[in-house]
Amino acid sequence: MKTQTLSRLKLSAAPFAMGLALVSVPAMAQIGPEETADTDVSANGPAIGEPIVVTGTRIRSPNLESASPVTVVSAQEFKDSGSVRVEDLLNSLPQVLGGQNAFIANGASGTATVDVRGLGPARTLVLVNGRRLQPGDPGLPVADINQIPASLIERVEVLTGGASATYGADAVAGVVNFVMNTDFEGVQLNSQYGLYQHDNGTDQVIRPDGQTILDRNAARGFNPPSGNTASGSQFSVELTLGAGFDDGRGHVTAYAGYREVNALFLGDRDYSFCALTGSRNGVSCGGSSTAPYATVTDPNFDLFGALVADGSDNFGRPYAAYNYNPINYFQRPDERYTAGFFADYEITPGVTAYSEFMFMDDRSQAQIAQSGTFFADTYNIACDSPILTPGQGATLCGLIDGNPDRGDFANGVDPTGAGVVPILLGKRNIEGGPRFDDLRHTAYRAVAGVRGDLTENIRYDLSGQYGTTIFSQVYNNDFSRSRLRNALQARIDADGNVVCQSVIDGSDPNCAVYNPFQGPGIVGGTDPRAGITQAAIDYVNIPLLSKGEVEETIVNGFISGDLFSIGSASPVGFAAGAEYRKEKLSTRNDLAFQTQDGAGQGSPQLDVDGQFDVTEVFAEANIPVIENGFIDELSFELGYRYSNYSTGVTTDTYKALVNFAPIPAVRFRGGYNRAVRAPNILNLFSPNRVALFSGSDPCAGATPDYTQAQCVNLGVPASRYGTVAASPAGQYNQFIGGNPNVEPEKADTYTAGVVIQPQSILPGFVASVDYFNINVDNAISSIGAQTALNQCGLTGDPLFCNLVNRAPGSLTLWTPGSFVTNTTQNIGGVKTSGVDVSASYSRAIGPGGLSLSFNGSYLAEFVIDTGIPGTDTDGKYDCTGYHGLVCGTPRPEWRHQLRAGYTLDSGIGISGRWRYYGPVQWDQRSDDLDLGTGAEATPGDIGAQSYFDLTLSFAVDPMVLRLGVNNILDREPPIIASGYGGTNGNTYTETYDPVGRFLFANVTFDF
Repeated sequence: MKTQTLSRLKLSAAPFAMGLALVSVPAMAQIGPEETADTDVSANGPAIGEPIVVTGTRIRSPNLESASPVTVVSAQEFKDSGSVRVEDLLNSLPQVLGGQNAFIANGASGTATVDVRGLGPARTLVLVNGRRLQPGDPGLPVADINQIPASLIERVEVLTGGASATYGADAVAGVVNFVMNTDFEGVQLNSQYGLYQHDNGTDQVIRPDGQTILDRNAARGFNPPSGNTASGSQFSVELTLGAGFDDGRGHVTAYAGYREVNALFLGDRDYSFCALTGSRNGVSCGGSSTAPYATVTDPNFDLFGALVADGSDNFGRPYAAYNYNPINYFQRPDERYTAGFFADYEITPGVTAYSEFMFMDDRSQAQIAQSGTFFADTYNIACDSPILTPGQGATLCGLIDGNPDRGDFANGVDPTGAGVVPILLGKRNIEGGPRFDDLRHTAYRAVAGVRGDLTENIRYDLSGQYGTTIFSQVYNNDFSRSRLRNALQARIDADGNVVCQSVIDGSDPNCAVYNPFQGPGIVGGTDPRAGITQAAIDYVNIPLLSKGEVEETIVNGFISGDLFSIGSASPVGFAAGAEYRKEKLSTRNDLAFQTQDGAGQGSPQLDVDGQFDVTEVFAEANIPVIENGFIDELSFELGYRYSNYSTGVTTDTYKALVNFAPIPAVRFRGGYNRAVRAPNILNLFSPNRVALFSGSDPCAGATPDYTQAQCVNLGVPASRYGTVAASPAGQYNQFIGGNPNVEPEKADTYTAGVVIQPQSILPGFVASVDYFNINVDNAISSIGAQTALNQCGLTGDPLFCNLVNRAPGSLTLWTPGSFVTNTTQNIGGVKTSGVDVSASYSRAIGPGGLSLSFNGSYLAEFVIDTGIPGTDTDGKYDCTGYHGLVCGTPRPEWRHQLRAGYTLDSGIGISGRWRYYGPVQWDQRSDDLDLGTGAEATPGDIGAQSYFDLTLSFAVDPMVLRLGVNNILDREPPIIASGYGGTNGNTYTETYDPVGRFLFANVTFDF
């Protein structure tokens, strides 16, 4: 079933070499080695020589140094990494965990998100030139960085920790600020082509007995691909134009771009060809019980007694799970158009008008395996139905006679008393083709404002901003549950034709009989007695339609400038202003979506309408106390923001930071930030409904992970211990939805670090070490369905056990009537801490320039507290070094990137990158009993992963050509089975390189 989840620098040889060092330089005044203090790097694009804007404050000062840790990614790095998609580079940063991306199919939103510190995309604020990027999807109302034109990026600044006092709500984990090259002059054409290449010949061992993935494929009779394959190509082209006018009083930078990404299938890789499932004996090729051959069982879901229709006069085919992987997309196809401009014009010496406009139209398809009946409904089939052979009818109504182990069938041949037998049916719709979700996002973002000088020392900035994203979805080739009910009720009419009962009684004259009992495939002719006809497929296959829109309106005004000086230090800088922001969201779903008529849907998709607005006032101050005295510098940075929401809540956010440099070469920095995240519209107003989650039932299977007593806590009678069926697809039901009473969450961030820049001893070297500690309290979240299961079983706490609902009879958590309640609420919170280490070095050596850069992050803790405020529950567990059903995406203790480059004065350059991810264990075998089941799961553990990349560049004016290879050694991703975690293709596609070696060529023409 479907899982529902609601770069441009003017190039010459020397700047090219030095630009490599900007991968992760410690943030000083945001001046890179290729820039001077006069270079315009303002987020608002002031004229050359104006004060620099630092991400994290609205105060402009030529001497301002960032007191918050900021990682800077240069435009050069985007080109050298071959990133057609912006998220591919950002997700590789040690400070970022992956979110929605191109390698997610089942549950894809069609967007690309960024998740700083792994606290969730909703806690990361995304800015363009210091202003918010509007939400990108009504079902996932966070910024979609698909909107960012990669070739126009000047740099990306990733600020760690709270920044709500400066930018407002949502800047809990940090801020990602895309600074665009709005002062570009000339014409630039940038084009890139790349593809993925892999040598299929995996030798990954997945079982204790040494068997590999290929061994398990062979055991199932599967034939995965072998040898070299090249697929999943990507192409992009972007044109940038920039010019000044009216004797330099005005400037316009415009861009237009096109991107095309082609599909890559799970069936294109040997390690993703089969759907791996885990057990105590190791990992095997599993699949879905909904297979091409119709499988029949009773309403108690006794899979061990399943009857498989093979087209003969009886149910004689052995049961076999269906391998649904090959047809699923590994990389979604995507087509994107972008266009926009950045402009400013000096009306008078004190008034400059400016504007920005960004447009994106992105269309992506998420393809997964065919739909099916998924044993989701009970069908009452007549024993003499014309779509059954006589033998099949006799078996259904006679074989089960007197069998006390068959549940509802134990009463005899005719359990309904009307010649009808109730059955559950599993039939894969291979005749109708795969399901594909056509996702389209059309986004507009416009900014208009004026800025200038009020006095020699006081400046103003007044702007209005509007952003909207229009979403449309067409979900194709799903089974209609209501039509299936009609199509399976076959009768013989007066003319001897097999027709639907609804045709005879007139309730649905368009019905066509669907006969799944005579084997898979579409039969010739029109007689449904022979099997599935094209008319039946045309009837039962339906599209599902959904539309939505998100809107964001912002009005912002502030003044900034210099006040008095303290002693011989620079003047005190300040900024003060007000902001109004309105968020609006709406979705419209057709009846099939709303009623979950699509059999392959994980939940009904219900309409949402909601909005809120917030009025805010804010102020900041930068207070230099000592400059060039007995110590080099001592300064303080203060900030405060008051927010009043239309939902009736108010929040206060503030910051206090310090810069202390005893000598010019050593600078200490640190401080405290209070940040908030107010509930978004979905948190407040999303309708409650049953949906799917990926996980495991610790009481399922013949040998459950939990003891009998623990399973009794989870609603399993002692007499049924060891008989509860597990979901073959590792998907279970949860009850989800919004909560209008949810309150804002609060976060406290502490940072402390040192920046070392010994220019007199080692010119070109800069390094930083920064400690971070982020503590989110009263978090807007949910307990987590898997966490509720584990906590209930282990503790018996009614708070958790009351959330587990098992339908009488089957007791399974993946059939109708069963679910784990997991609605939105305020829970204890999340706490994370660690240390970032960054260093860079650039120097002219011999006939060229050398550049080195390093960016590493140590995760000391990532503690999730699922306890409920005001109760005695304690649900704390530490996900550091774990991944899986509770912790989700891998959180290794250590990650880093190292890049080294050398460029000759002639323009020929080479650079290499090493990406490292530390090992992680499966969370269900954690020693922390509040986290996992304690089950043995060595196959779920993931070892350290290293990837090596290489880029060659050739600069011949006006062209720069780059040829690159990422993942040179064609390292396969770590493979894990369903039930252990993962997002697609038996791995974590948002963390590791999922599809092998990437080859790319990039050419830039500068005129």
